[in-house]
Amino acid sequence: MPRISRKNNQILVPIRVIRVIRGSSIMNFAGTERFATSQTELWARLTDVAFVSCVIPDVERVERMDASGFSCRVRPRFSFLSGSLELNFELLEPAAPERLKVRSRGKGIGGAVVVEAEIRLASSDSGTDLHWTGTIVSREGLLKPISPALIQGAAERVINNFWQRFRAALAADGQAPTAGK
Repeated sequence: MPRISRKNNQILVPIRVIRVIRGSSIMNFAGTERFATSQTELWARLTDVAFVSCVIPDVERVERMDASGFSCRVRPRFSFLSGSLELNFELLEPAAPERLKVRSRGKGIGGAVVVEAEIRLASSDSGTDLHWTGTIVSREGLLKPISPALIQGAAERVINNFWQRFRAALAADGQAPTAGK
């Protein structure tokens, strides 16, 4: 289990910084991943919707795919949510090969969520540093009263699982990823 420290209403976890704004449904997440691949190669994979749709955790099926994004059905393993969610991912404001914004909207029986993420790439001596931020901008219906601590734990699992699957897919694709920072 990683060591967790608290400072200024932030929970500092290795790799991830998570900030919860009290009394709000807005939650912020951030982290850095390091890849031993070029910025251009990493950008190509991040904007390849077919590639990304294959590494989303708990996907049952992909229902729509085009150059601007994709829709899929997932069955997340959350204690506070049963059933499946329809997720819609949109690639927004791409600035190749440095910055990408992504909006995902999730909708299930009795609840909905909107998450916005920004990814920034920077070349480093060992490859590429990927800095990401994510914000849960809205939770509706049955997801609204769920405690931030429960949402935070679930989000951490999904985020970690996504980056593990992304790295494995890069490795299988002939790339040489390294362990996360």
